[in-house]
Amino acid sequence: MNQSINESNLNASQFEQLKELYVDTIVDSMSHEDLEEYVRTDYYNCVDKLTYNEVINDIKYTLDDEMLDEFITTIKEDSKD
Repeated sequence: MNQSINESNLNASQFEQLKELYVDTIVDSMSHEDLEEYVRTDYYNCVDKLTYNEVINDIKYTLDDEMLDEFITTIKEDSKD
């Protein structure tokens, strides 16, 4: 039975289930490396839209002040080369 999308008449709950099944199927078909690259790219794209202060605050909130200090120290040391 082949119905067009207009004939399927999914309600809101069923449409959510359709989206979940679709995403689960795509994710299940990805390798660990593919998933890692996808997450890295997606997260970078989100962070790239943040201001300087938002990035600093996000690092502090997600990790902590010490990790932020480590990042900054590493970057400053690497830039001396």
